[in-house]
Amino acid sequence: MNKYCFTRTARFRWLFVASLAAIAAMCTPAVAHATPSGQAHRVTKTWSVSRNGAILQINYGSGRDFPQYAALDLHSGYFRMVYGQTSGFGTSIVLLPALWSKTSCPTDYCQGAPVTESWRRSGADLTLSIRGTIATLKVKSVVTMRPPANNTFVVNVSTTTTGSISLDNRPGEAFKPVMLSSMHISPTKWDTKTAFTGTQTRPFPASGWIIHPPVTTSNFGLQGGTSTWKKNAPTIEVTLARARQVTGWLTASQDPNDDNVGFWCAADKVLSSWTFSVTAEPGKNL
Repeated sequence: MNKYCFTRTARFRWLFVASLAAIAAMCTPAVAHATPSGQAHRVTKTWSVSRNGAILQINYGSGRDFPQYAALDLHSGYFRMVYGQTSGFGTSIVLLPALWSKTSCPTDYCQGAPVTESWRRSGADLTLSIRGTIATLKVKSVVTMRPPANNTFVVNVSTTTTGSISLDNRPGEAFKPVMLSSMHISPTKWDTKTAFTGTQTRPFPASGWIIHPPVTTSNFGLQGGTSTWKKNAPTIEVTLARARQVTGWLTASQDPNDDNVGFWCAADKVLSSWTFSVTAEPGKNL
C-alpha cells in the first residue's frame, strides 16, 4: 500500500468583507426587523463572491457584516466550509474525483487539479459551477449553497464526468467520487478529531487504514471541534444519494500543514455522474 500525503496547497483565512466593492452580489429574501419607533424595515441578506489570488471567497450577510462561509482553491478544486462566525476552517472537500491509474496519472495517483468557476443566484441559494480535468477526465460539478442558519451550512453537489480511462485494481480506492482531506497529527493537534460512518465513530490509527475492509454506507464524515492547533473546526458530514464503500487512510506526519488524512467513498469503475450533500456544523458527540 502506497502512502498518501495530501499537502495543503493554500491556507484558508477567515475573512469579514466590509463592502461590496469588486464583489458579485447575489440577493436572497429580505427579513423584517422592528425599529425603535415600532416600524419594520427590511434587511436584505446577500451572497457575495470575490477572488483573492487563487482563492474564491464566498460570504453571506448584510450591511457591513459579511462573514465568510466557504472558500474554493482554484489551483486544486479543494472546497472548505464553516458553520458560522465562530468556526475556523478545517477539513476540505475534494470536488474533483481522485483515482488510481498507471496509464493516465503521472505518479499512478491523481488527486486535485486546477478548476475554472462561475456562479449565479438561484432563488435564495448560490449556485457555483466548476470545471476541471483530471487524468484526461472532463469534470463538471455544480455546488448549490443554501443560506446558512443556526450554526449549520449545507451544500448540494452534482458532478458529471466525460471520457474514459483504465483504473488500477485497487478495491475500495480505485475511483473516489467524494473525498474529504484533513489533518490529524496527534490526539491534541488536529483539524479533525475522528472519522465516522453513520453514528459509529471510526478512531484514527497511528498510520494506515482508518477502516479495513471498507464499509458500505451512505453517510460518512470527519468530526471537528477544538484542539491545540485549531479552535472550533467544523464537523463535515457527507450524505450520498446511494450507499457506497467508505474507507480512508492516515499517513503519520508531524507537519500540521500536511493534510495527512483522507476519507472517501469509492467505486471500482469511473462514474459518469453522482450527487451528494455536505453539511458543516459544530463538533458533536456521536
